[in-house]
Amino acid sequence: MRGATTGMDQLDETVRSILALAASYRPGTIIKAERVVDAYLDQFEGHRARRAAMVALLGELAMPERRIRNRGGLFELIEMHLRRRHGENSRLFQ
Repeated sequence: MRGATTGMDQLDETVRSILALAASYRPGTIIKAERVVDAYLDQFEGHRARRAAMVALLGELAMPERRIRNRGGLFELIEMHLRRRHGENSRLFQ
């Protein structure tokens, strides 16, 4: 992992950003959320590290206290984006 922040700090920051986007949800929010997710994933090097980061983020978004803040299906769209990124990473790191 690059940078001075820990993976947990980066995860917390990413989740806070996603929750803020969900709270102000309007059309096009998914594009901003995808950028937040991509910036988070770019902090990790290698397929395993990125996969672990994806799993951690999905786990955070699946928590009941977070799910109740999901507006406009944003979390589901993020999950789809993460599946795409996982496929891309799998091909990239083969």
